[in-house]
Amino acid sequence: MRCVQDLNDDSRFIEFYNLVFMQYNKNDDGSLEPLKQKNIDTGMGLERMARILQNVPNNYETDLIFPIMEKAASMALVSYSKADNAMRTNLKVIGDHMRAVVYLISDGVIPSNIGRGYVVRRLIRRVVRTGRLIGMRGDGHENSEGAFLPSLAETVISLSSEIDPDVESRRKSILGELQREELRFVQTLGRGEKLLDELLDEALGSAGDIGDKPCLSGKDVFLLYDTYGFPIEITAEIASERGVTIDMKGFDIEMENQRKQSQAAHNVIKLSVGNETEIIKSIPDTEFLGYESLFATAVVKGILINGNPVENVSEGTDVEILLDRTPFYAESGGQVGDNGFLYVYGEEGGKQNAVIEIKDVQKSLGNIFVHKGTIKQGSVEVGKKIDAAVDGKLRQGAKAHHTATHLLQSALKSVIGSETSQAGSLVAFDRLRFDFSFHRPLTEKELLEIESLVNQWISDATHLETNVMALQDAKNAGATAMFGEKYGEQVRVVEVPGVSMELCGGTHVSNTAEIRGFKIISEQGIASGVRRIEAVAGDAFVEYVCSRDNYMRHLCSSLKVKAEDVNSRVETIVEELRTARNEASSLRSKIAVLKAASLASKAVLVEPHNVRILVENMGDVDADGLKSAAEHLVGTLQDPAAVILGSSPGDGKVSLVAAFSPGVVKLGVQAGKFVGGIAKLCGGGGGGKPNFAQAGGRKPENLPDALEKARAEIVAALSSKAS
Repeated sequence: MRCVQDLNDDSRFIEFYNLVFMQYNKNDDGSLEPLKQKNIDTGMGLERMARILQNVPNNYETDLIFPIMEKAASMALVSYSKADNAMRTNLKVIGDHMRAVVYLISDGVIPSNIGRGYVVRRLIRRVVRTGRLIGMRGDGHENSEGAFLPSLAETVISLSSEIDPDVESRRKSILGELQREELRFVQTLGRGEKLLDELLDEALGSAGDIGDKPCLSGKDVFLLYDTYGFPIEITAEIASERGVTIDMKGFDIEMENQRKQSQAAHNVIKLSVGNETEIIKSIPDTEFLGYESLFATAVVKGILINGNPVENVSEGTDVEILLDRTPFYAESGGQVGDNGFLYVYGEEGGKQNAVIEIKDVQKSLGNIFVHKGTIKQGSVEVGKKIDAAVDGKLRQGAKAHHTATHLLQSALKSVIGSETSQAGSLVAFDRLRFDFSFHRPLTEKELLEIESLVNQWISDATHLETNVMALQDAKNAGATAMFGEKYGEQVRVVEVPGVSMELCGGTHVSNTAEIRGFKIISEQGIASGVRRIEAVAGDAFVEYVCSRDNYMRHLCSSLKVKAEDVNSRVETIVEELRTARNEASSLRSKIAVLKAASLASKAVLVEPHNVRILVENMGDVDADGLKSAAEHLVGTLQDPAAVILGSSPGDGKVSLVAAFSPGVVKLGVQAGKFVGGIAKLCGGGGGGKPNFAQAGGRKPENLPDALEKARAEIVAALSSKAS
């Protein structure tokens, strides 16, 4: 089907509808394998239909995106109708990307350096770069230093309010995240601008030496683009103003190298199975019995060693066992796989022939459970009946932590806001880890409130309800789904009535009282806009509390105070230690000054400006003492004077300090630049102001040579200055 439109890219026809019949999967050898699920895909999207019905030349100028572009144009002080093609393209990028990032953040995808968060971050940065390129500055409300993304997002949210009310309800979170991300990126751009200036200076200087036309290398241009987010257009424009060209060919090579590395990093790694297709055909999906029982009788359907199928295996071998049915939970949804044992018996329940210790269970090749373990005794072969027994104590730990994770998410939404969402989790036998979207660290008060809520729900002894229902029915009931997870038509819903309702395939306690208790161990940031809580529940909670109580008993015994007095006693000790350290530092500085006073007579006079210079080794004086000594000496000697002191305070350290009087600085000799070069001889570096600078190093054996070089260079520098 075709629709006649003037779209510039084709003056006659544009395709707005097509059908794709997906029937086969093409294997690596080129053969075609029929798909289990055959599909029909169509290219007729909402934007294409709107474009036809609204009679506009492209998807961007429909009422789905054009209002965002108009807002951007007004903030850039341009008119879309009068803009050239380049400006229109930039406005289209802004309109398209802004709509995408608002919806993604609304769905819980927070900008970060990993996974889908990185996609959002790159989209946001492209909008910021493009907006600055066309002249957008400030927030559109007379704040020239503000962020402009929130103003654009307001337009997107208003367009979304009638079709997706969740976007409006998360307005505050969306605007806050965009503002933080833009201002953070603008700082990065500022550092990039500084680097660009330095690179242009180097290019101009190098060209002057060899007589060539100055050119910025492709490697440097790519560094600005990839690390600092500098658009190639801005780099080219600024370079052109300075009379410098850019090496586009070199840039393209660097870009292609990155693409290759990215593709290599994203290759899907398959399990090493000899003939995957044959195994899929011969072994059905594993029936999971673990919700109801920790024990089951099953049949060995396959044995793998290093990913390759074998018929039998003997004692001492690491294996992967495939069963027709199992009580073992396979790692998924953040919960680790069960541990336990497989027992192989002789005919008619005779003598035990083999014991396999299972240390992990994974899902592979569709829904086949792979039991990973070691043959501890005897041998096993395909077709044998086995008894599968899950370690009940470890399973109980996983159940307690998984249900606690659901309670934790509800508590977080209650305390810090419903806009926060899960960003990942780990449910282990002895702990839980929960990642969530939030823009700042939680306060001590908030953490205590979250803990209190979870423990209150645990003590309520509420029975959990588990149901399998249609996905849409679960969503209509208000069940929380993990963003990015794939769900089938039928889903398992785990509910703590009145507290939590989530789509979850994991194992859970039957009553919250089984969790026993909940304690947050730590809360920290792991990425931009993503926080992490680690906690313990169940037996792990009891062990944690007992161990901490034991530590407190020892501490009370050492400090000879009651538990309630430990804080005040520790604060007193810390304050006493701080006072003692300050007094010791003050004494060391006074000793250094007294020691330095005896050195003043060693100053030598350098012509033609009659500058007194003093370069000395102060032995083991620490950095603070060295600073005090230098300040005292440069004040004692008449202006103009230059003092350079070094010391080896121990532990393989070197300290250097340079103090120059105003008269020396006026001659063009600066302490900050001078001391850094000297410190390199001692394996270090440093710098500071023109009149005072400090440096350090890790090679005390080189200090005498460094000071000799300092003496020679300061004399040479001052002697060469014209009167």
